[in-house]
Amino acid sequence: MKTKKIIPILAFVFVLVGLLIVQPLLANPANAAVFIYTPTAEDNGNIYYIVKSGDTCQSISLINNVSIDQLRAYNQLNLNDCDQLNVGKKLLIGIVPTPAITAGPSPTPTSSLPTPQPSIGQGTVCVLLFDDINGNAIAETGEHSLAGGEINLVNASGDYSKTAPSTGDDLPVCFTDINEGAYTISVAIPDGYNATTAQNYTVTLKAGDTSTVDFGAQASSHLLPGTADNSGGSSILLAVIGGLILIVGLGIGIYVYFTMQKK
Repeated sequence: MKTKKIIPILAFVFVLVGLLIVQPLLANPANAAVFIYTPTAEDNGNIYYIVKSGDTCQSISLINNVSIDQLRAYNQLNLNDCDQLNVGKKLLIGIVPTPAITAGPSPTPTSSLPTPQPSIGQGTVCVLLFDDINGNAIAETGEHSLAGGEINLVNASGDYSKTAPSTGDDLPVCFTDINEGAYTISVAIPDGYNATTAQNYTVTLKAGDTSTVDFGAQASSHLLPGTADNSGGSSILLAVIGGLILIVGLGIGIYVYFTMQKK
């Protein structure tokens, strides 16, 4: 009778003790350890796994989320190989596809630009042909410009040539808006004059410059100032002298004639 009462009591105690032991475990369940393997692809895009002790094809497939068939196909493994993997063996577990390079649009050909030409400046050449009265080849006060001459301007390459008459307005003859460079000036002297300077001269013209060149000429039969023309007076004098000679001669002839008659 006592035994029958003790058994339920013991059973109740064991259940109570069991609940006291299990309660903390249910209240704070242990966190399960999770192994995450994240291998990095190599330069060629292949992903490898290094076999560790205790690894099998199945464990490697689970860790790396790759099927056993794919793992075997990648590494050419049979069933026996899967059960006897060597530690440190390098197994291919995936391939990262290499992105295809899409050809971009072809460059549009551009036409070659023209070679820039250097800018050419312009200038002016002026020429004065003057009456060189004293013949010293220097244009001085009172020596005016001469008309009737001819002035020619030509450049060294010969692609510019211009001729203009000289004027008597005491202003030089100017050739304007001509490209810079070397130019030769030639002057033709008017009839009745002789040159007192060189008749050719070369100038080098620069952009923005005005070059002025003087040429002199003197009259061939130049009369000094204040000298009068006495040709008329000389003729009269000769006529008077001639008349006197005739009269004297006539008188001598008459005298001789009458002298002879008396004898």
